[in-house]
Amino acid sequence: MTVVCEAPISEIIGNKDASGRIAKWAIQLAPYVPRYERRDAIKSQALANFLVDWAEMQYKPPPPETEYWRMHFDGSKLKEGLGAGVVLTSPKGDNPRYVLQIHFRASNNVAEYEALVHGLKVAKEVGVRRIICYGDSDLVVQQCSGDWDVKDANMASYRFYVQQIAGFFEGCKFHHVPRAANEAADTLSKLGSSRQEIPAGIALSHLRKPSIKPSLESESIFVPESHVVLMDIDKVNPRTFSPNPGT
Repeated sequence: MTVVCEAPISEIIGNKDASGRIAKWAIQLAPYVPRYERRDAIKSQALANFLVDWAEMQYKPPPPETEYWRMHFDGSKLKEGLGAGVVLTSPKGDNPRYVLQIHFRASNNVAEYEALVHGLKVAKEVGVRRIICYGDSDLVVQQCSGDWDVKDANMASYRFYVQQIAGFFEGCKFHHVPRAANEAADTLSKLGSSRQEIPAGIALSHLRKPSIKPSLESESIFVPESHVVLMDIDKVNPRTFSPNPGT
């Protein structure tokens, strides 16, 4: 055992005339045969090495991201077609913008939902952990927030799909804003629905089919007759129905 100290401990402990507490300390330390050294100047690097080798360092993970990203979304329906616009805003103020051209016939509510779905997917791909979604469609926002019931079959499927994507985030909120506060996303959605040329710096995507499986019970998405699968009656019960080439 080596004891390094600035005070003359060796003279104090080794004093034969010592009594009281010091004498007791000398008796207790005697079995260890300590060696006393004077403390000299220590190089800073030696002290750092000592701390690294012997100190118990507890790893502290980086603090979680407490600030939310913001997403403004909007859908548009014109005679040229459907479109959607999304504007993401990072906590640092970055504003990536996205235009979605929808190439199937549907209602304006479908365009709103497709805008929300597209924005959430983009946010997930870039690694966003917390996000607040702002839209001027009261129906879409209130349905996704759970405040309104969903009666349309396609809207119910869209809401369920949005909830699935939202589950990947640590925090996902939906807020309704007036149209004036959603102007940037509205402009982008009209660029998509009018099929105008997309300016530089704006990402363009094409959607050829709905993000959900359309329901025949709803008219919010137009399903061509060529895509409707009819039931073959002859194959259901061949004993009951005879083959009819004209069917």
